[in-house]
Amino acid sequence: MNDFETIANEVDRRNLTNEVSQECAIEWIRNARTATVTFPGNTKYNTKIRNLAEEYPDQVKIKYDNSDGTIVATLPVKFIKISAPRKVSEEQRQAAAERFKKMHEAKNNTLS
Repeated sequence: MNDFETIANEVDRRNLTNEVSQECAIEWIRNARTATVTFPGNTKYNTKIRNLAEEYPDQVKIKYDNSDGTIVATLPVKFIKISAPRKVSEEQRQAAAERFKKMHEAKNNTLS
């Protein structure tokens, strides 16, 4: 049994015992070119991986797509990015809020 089958069997076992799997995992071996990711269904990362698999079918492969929506996929390590949240000053936050408010008002005016 390979690693993907082990992960998929564990997810299925959890589902059979009425446990909800919310585990997210990103793993790769140093100097490897591909990473394996696991995300539960109905999450932004699950959707992002599905979209990447459609856009880059040669590079992003969904290996397992379980009945609960959980996926296990492989993708190039270069697709993985970890970054800190952007620091925004109070002035920047207020300016963005004002831009959003104007955009929302303009949108509502064109729909009316």
